[in-house]
Amino acid sequence: MNRRRNLFILLGGLAAIVIVGVIVARPRGNALPVRVVTVSYGRYQTKLPESGVIQRPQTRTLAALVPGNVGEIYVHPGQHVSRGQLLATIANAQLVDTEATAHDAYLAAQGRARSAESTNATLPTQNRSAVVQAQAAVETARFTLNGAMQDQRAGAQSGLGYGGTSAAQQRAAADTNVTQRDTDLREARRIATADRDLYAQKAIAKNTLDADVAKLEQAQAAYDQARRDRDETYAQIARQTPVLADRVKADRDAVTQAEAALAAARANAAQDRSGDVAAARADAQHAYEDWRYAADQVGRLQIVAPFPGVVQTIATQTGDSLRLLQPGDAVTVGQAIVTISDDTGFVVRAKVDEQDVSAVLPGQAANVSGEDLGATVLHGHVAQVGATAQKSDDPSNTSRQVLTTIVLDGSRPFLRDGMTVDVDIITVDKPHALVVPADAIRRDPAGKPYVLAVKDGHAHKRAVTLGPTNDTQAIVIDGIHAGDTIVAERNLGIVDGLAVSPTMAPAPSPSPGS
Repeated sequence: MNRRRNLFILLGGLAAIVIVGVIVARPRGNALPVRVVTVSYGRYQTKLPESGVIQRPQTRTLAALVPGNVGEIYVHPGQHVSRGQLLATIANAQLVDTEATAHDAYLAAQGRARSAESTNATLPTQNRSAVVQAQAAVETARFTLNGAMQDQRAGAQSGLGYGGTSAAQQRAAADTNVTQRDTDLREARRIATADRDLYAQKAIAKNTLDADVAKLEQAQAAYDQARRDRDETYAQIARQTPVLADRVKADRDAVTQAEAALAAARANAAQDRSGDVAAARADAQHAYEDWRYAADQVGRLQIVAPFPGVVQTIATQTGDSLRLLQPGDAVTVGQAIVTISDDTGFVVRAKVDEQDVSAVLPGQAANVSGEDLGATVLHGHVAQVGATAQKSDDPSNTSRQVLTTIVLDGSRPFLRDGMTVDVDIITVDKPHALVVPADAIRRDPAGKPYVLAVKDGHAHKRAVTLGPTNDTQAIVIDGIHAGDTIVAERNLGIVDGLAVSPTMAPAPSPSPGS
């Protein structure tokens, strides 16, 4: 307590010395010139300055949902598209064939269900199950025969009856491999020959010649292996031909036998078979679900816009970031094809430091400016304040940041996704308040605020009650009124009762920060 009292006495003594010095230095009988302002009502704002990035409110990358090859790409970057518009297609003959086969199977199952219902109405119960089973056996035999015939036409056995690599494709792949290895061999031979000449002229080292000769030998070995592989492929295809023919013949015999069994079951049918009807209906439902799944897969060969927007980018080819995807390029599930963004407007996403985020609320106004915008200032409002704080991207900033979204009230043709801008979030906005400059606020030794009002050529101390304050302004709730003249500088030599000569100071402006 004594130490604090001594400190106050010391501070008071220093203030007295300053005041006496000012009074002594001032010519006797002259008032001290001071800057003053006239108290008036005005707008008070506190702004939180941040940096941000202009973005579309919604951006989505549309990826391939099924494997295949690019069929067509119908759009280009910058193009406006409508919801449901076809953007690109993927070609996959196997999926198309699978869907057709599943559809045929569904129609067959429907036929079996109808047949079971008809049989149940006319045949005895004990034989109706045999009829349905015989019908199923016929359809299975036909399905198996259809797969065998497809394999025979393809010249290769897929194991499933569809979707396998055809003999023509196998031969083409083998021929392509031989051609590639032949090209590599020719190039290696050319380089080795050139190196021998260079070595003879002592233009290259012996180890360089030896390395290229070794590459020539490797290329020769690869070429020989490719030819052997091709010959084996052709031989294997040739060996499969009679096997495939025998399989078709055996499956035709199986169909004939199944049809004969069905005829016999129908001839003996005489009892109710309601259970078989239910089973046939269940089979038809299962076949329908299989067909719908296959049809859905085929539907995924088309890439359509999920919402109206603007095409941002067309993906590049895997392994070549400078070449856009082209028809025929192979794509895998999940590979990006097109990126599209919502064209309803723009938002600005800024990262607010965790110590400032308590002052940011949805609905607050914000001003957006920056070098990319020139003299244009865009207006918007806070739409969303993130729920989590994230580590700052700036290694020198140890505080965490909260992602804040500002929706722009309008747009401009020159705005682009990714532009960096400056954002002033208006955290406090009072359009009609008694505002004074921050330099006009003084505090007594107890920390209580006061101002020096100027009246009759003298400064008069007035205690005030303050509202919100920032770096340049303060709101006065009580103690002075509009029209009062007050000192607007922090000169400690200006004290209560001092004769002063007023000079008008510039009006205060809103602070850019909180």
